[in-house]
Amino acid sequence: MPQAVYASVAPDEAPQANALLTLETAVDAVWIDYNGHMTEWQYYKLLADAGENFLRAFGFTEDYRLKGYSFFSVHGVMRNLKECRIGTPLKVYTEMIGYDSIRLHIYQYIVDTLRDLTIATGEHMMLHVDTRSRRAAPMQPYISSCLEQALRQWCPVLRPKGLGAPLRPCT
Repeated sequence: MPQAVYASVAPDEAPQANALLTLETAVDAVWIDYNGHMTEWQYYKLLADAGENFLRAFGFTEDYRLKGYSFFSVHGVMRNLKECRIGTPLKVYTEMIGYDSIRLHIYQYIVDTLRDLTIATGEHMMLHVDTRSRRAAPMQPYISSCLEQALRQWCPVLRPKGLGAPLRPCT
């Protein structure tokens, strides 16, 4: 699996210089829950939308999809680090961690641009699927070539601080 090789671990939760900006928005009033901050489902939605934008940025096209291939998200881990409220300007950045013939691994940051603070991260594994058989299938050469280029372009130099973060059990 072509994947990132890291010099060391990132010292903080900030996206790295070569991360791709994949979404820019502001917190809408309908995204606020009864606790007065952005609701959990909206964090997932932002990460999913930014993930879709990442697919398009590296070369996944409507033409490729119409040929019967797509990417399905099969595993995701979101970490809520700070809260945000109505009107907070947000940017989502995406880094590519690695890929193989059927999998794509990405890492994302949701950044509150007013405070210059990462408020959440997402780590996702996507599966390349033949949409006719609804099963994992090897990527076509075109997409493999696109991913090779994407890994060179958007691979973090330092291991993201939250990459592979385990869930600590209650004791």
